[in-house]
Parts: sequence; structure tokens; C-alpha cells
Amino acid sequence: MNRNASTRARVSLLPALLASGAMLAAGLVDWPAGRARTAMQALRSAEPNRADREANAGGYYEGLINRGDPEDRASDEVALRLLGAPDRWISFHDMGATHYLPDSFLQFQLFPNVQQPVLDHVFTTNSLGLRDREGYAPSKPEGTFRIVLLGSSIDMGWGVDVDATYENWLEDWLNARAEKIGLDRRFEVINFAMAAYGPAQRLERFRTLAAGFDPDLVLYSGTMLDARLSEIHLCDLIRYRADPSYDFVRSVIAAAKLTDLETELDPEGHLRRRARLKAKLSPFLWVLCDGAVGELADECRSAGVPLVYLVIPRAGLSDAPGTRDEGVARHAEIARRHGIPLLDLTAAFDEDDANALALAPWDDHPNAEGHRLIFYALARALIADDELSRMLFGAEGGGRVRPPGAEVGRTRG
Repeated sequence: MNRNASTRARVSLLPALLASGAMLAAGLVDWPAGRARTAMQALRSAEPNRADREANAGGYYEGLINRGDPEDRASDEVALRLLGAPDRWISFHDMGATHYLPDSFLQFQLFPNVQQPVLDHVFTTNSLGLRDREGYAPSKPEGTFRIVLLGSSIDMGWGVDVDATYENWLEDWLNARAEKIGLDRRFEVINFAMAAYGPAQRLERFRTLAAGFDPDLVLYSGTMLDARLSEIHLCDLIRYRADPSYDFVRSVIAAAKLTDLETELDPEGHLRRRARLKAKLSPFLWVLCDGAVGELADECRSAGVPLVYLVIPRAGLSDAPGTRDEGVARHAEIARRHGIPLLDLTAAFDEDDANALALAPWDDHPNAEGHRLIFYALARALIADDELSRMLFGAEGGGRVRPPGAEVGRTRG
């Protein structure tokens, strides 16, 4: 985004920023629940439309991983402050958790053994550089059914403790269920997700790391922002002159018919016309998503490993009913085309105030309660699918899922 485009984006956000400020101030008053919900509904009309939300969410992710132009990152920080981000808010980049790999297709990954306070929790990684618990090794223990998760920041658990992620809720529940029905099997769910990873990076993550952990099932997580994350990744590959690696990526770059004007760098090494480059790439972003998923499906079939496509919701209004329909349809078509079963979990927040499930007014990543609801939706979907329930538990139906609030797993109370 160039300076003028950035300015226009900030101006378009002004009503939402002012409304959010009013909401924060009003939050100091002890309103009855009904009145508070009415006020929230009134503020919703001030939110930008879907295209604006996605564009600004893309800018947020660029700032989170220290991508984008310097003036855009500065503008995004101002916007975050106006939306209520506290002074002690810290970006993913500023935590020192990110290992940048400009010459590689991945572009960045997590450092191992990170322990960094972020607002009301501690962001941690394990000794493998994964956002997960300790104790996993490439060599799979005997009697273990191993699941690997590929995804981006929601799946990684940005903003919540490791034990509160839906991925670890799932691991605890699977083991508790196996114990209850007398199944001689131990489950491991290993989280290979990374903030701002687009579909092609998730594929590369599987090929270069996750596949070496001998998985019995692969969960691929998609969101409504996958096109924006693909845009960030493509811009980074072009900026750092990294090898596109895959034919489907090369085909997208070729189809965009880029010229030197779009790929030229300034003396500081930034893309001189990033907005123009994004405009050229825009028509092909879902094509890139399709190519990545197709390649992953082929990899899994070759290895004899089942692949399941998840569609995960963001909190707030971004993935509300109606708003999310186009994105869900795109994911469903990609899954259908490549013969992958799809579990649509985007209704997980529909019976709740989705804004109360967001980390903050300025961040629509799910909070701990949001992750619990995603887990619950995923567990129900796994049980409802006869083939998956047989794979996991040896019988169709697999048993009843405990409702939210009940004890789930041996480490939960």
C-alpha cells in the first residue's frame, strides 16, 4: 500500500475508530446486559465493509510479522492505538519470536524456547520452535495416533496460552475419550501453525517439517483471510527475490504479467510500488490457494495419510453469517475439487456475541473462550463424520461430546 492508499484507508476507518473509542469509554459503565448488547449492535453499522476489513486485516498481519512499508506500519500502529490497543501491546515481530529467512520460501518461522509476556499471558514456543507443549519427537511412540495441524495465527494461538488453544483442547479430549471407552491408543496433536502463513507456506511447512513426524492424519486450516495472506507471501518472495519453488506459484506470477515497475526496489530494499504489485496479483490469489491445497492433497495421498480441510472462524464481525458465505464457498470448492473432506466450523460463534470472543476491539483473533468453542465445534464434527470417527475411535459415532463447561481431558478442570 503506498502513502496515498494508506491515507485513504485510514480515513475510511475513522468512523469505526471513533465509534470504538466511544464503546471503550461506555464500557466503564455497568450497563444491564440487554442495553450493552443494544449499544454493541448500534456500533456495528460504523464498521468498514468486508473488502475494507480484509484489506486492513492484511495490513495488520504485515505489521505483526514486520512486513510492508515503514510508513504503513507506522499508520497501522496509530490505528491500533485509536482502536484501543494499550501502550503495553507488543507486535509479534517486536517480541523477538520471529526468525526471518528472506532467501527461503517460508520467509519466517518461530524461534525455539520463546517466553515473552504479551498483555495478560505469556507467549511460548517449545524446543522444536512450535507453538505447542513439550514432549514431541519425530519418532512416533508405539501405540500413538498422531495428528498434525497446519494453519496460521488463529491455529497457532496468538493471544492465548498454549494450553488454551483449540488444538490442545482437542488432544486432551481425544485422550480422555480413548481412556473412557477403553481404547488402547494415545493421541498426539502437534501444532505446526505459524502467524501469517499463507496456504503455500502451510504446504511447505508440511513438506519440510511436519511430514517427518509420521502423521496419521493431517488437519489443514483455512480462513477467510487466506487470499490476503497469500498476497503478503507473494510480495515477500518478489521483494527478497526468493525462489518460488513450486510450479503453481510460478504460474501465478507469470499470469500476473509483472513488469519491472511492479517489482522494482527502492534503495532501502522495499518494493517501490507495492500497491501496484498487489493490484496485479489480486485476481490470482485464490488460484494460489487452490494450487497449494492441491499440492498438499497429492503429497498426503502419496504418503497414504488422510487430509481433512477445516474452515476456522475469526471473532468479531468479520466472519458473521452472510459476510463469510463467499469465503466459505471458495474453501468448499477447493476441497471438493481435490477430493478432501471439509469441516466447516465457521458457525462456532454464531450463538454468542462474537465481539466478546475477540482478543480486543482491535484484534479479531479468538480469545480463550473462542478457542474452546472452536474445539467444541471440531469435536462434534469429528464425531458426526462416520469415517473420521472410525479412524479415531474404531467405531462410527465415537461417543458423545461433552458440552462446553464439562470436564474435558485429564488436565482440565
